[in-house]
Amino acid sequence: MITLRQKSEYTLFFDRDSKEQVDIHDCESLKLQIETDDRTHAQLWIAYDGVQMSLDVSVKLGFDSELTVLFWNRMSEALNMTLHMEGKAGSHVHMGIGDLQAGASDYRIQADMREDHSDMELTSVCIAAHKHWHIDWNQYHSHTTGIMHHFAVVEENGDYLMEASGRIVQGAYEAQSHQSSRVLTMSQKQRSEVLPILYIDENNVKASHATTLGQPDETQLYYLQSRGLSRNAALGLLRMGYLMPIVHVVDDETWQGQLQQEMEEKVIRHD
Repeated sequence: MITLRQKSEYTLFFDRDSKEQVDIHDCESLKLQIETDDRTHAQLWIAYDGVQMSLDVSVKLGFDSELTVLFWNRMSEALNMTLHMEGKAGSHVHMGIGDLQAGASDYRIQADMREDHSDMELTSVCIAAHKHWHIDWNQYHSHTTGIMHHFAVVEENGDYLMEASGRIVQGAYEAQSHQSSRVLTMSQKQRSEVLPILYIDENNVKASHATTLGQPDETQLYYLQSRGLSRNAALGLLRMGYLMPIVHVVDDETWQGQLQQEMEEKVIRHD
């Protein structure tokens, strides 16, 4: 385990297959650089706590390398995160961001796919009090793939914005850009806005976007309550259903168990 406390800059470089857990404590402003060598597979779980933080992350992948990173927010108040990703030919990154905290968070994420078979995937989950996301997926080369999956639970008086754009430029033939968003709203008194955007300048591509947004299904709640659960516990299980995809970003049973336990403690009420 790597522990970062009150750091302003740090670089993680992987030149061999690795799995690492990183804990960040009380860093008001941190520039984090993550790099892999060619033909390297690495998996990271990065968790951060403290009062508030500005987190600036740069990710660069080597040729034919693979990187999985889960960012896990435990901040008590505000988080501002910027993330930029790029990779050489044959690289693949799967990025997960989990934010179940009550504090406000603003995310600005950009991925640039400039080489053949440079693929980027993002899975985000959040409970939204104030959560704003601005994402740009840019595909400049042929045979690239950009995928986004977004899941949100918006509480009463919550404010959720997901603005996600996928761009395929002219000449990036046989590229694919796909995004989906699922939003569960827990009250009429909330603001949820999903803006899926596709900019396509090439004919020979595949691109799609899909969004579902709505309140809990009363039929599902009735069924769960008929099995002895309180309404609050039933609502908690529905929340868990929306948030569970983040658990499967990482391929480690121990990490998955820890994540699921932490999520259950936050979202399921047993009163």
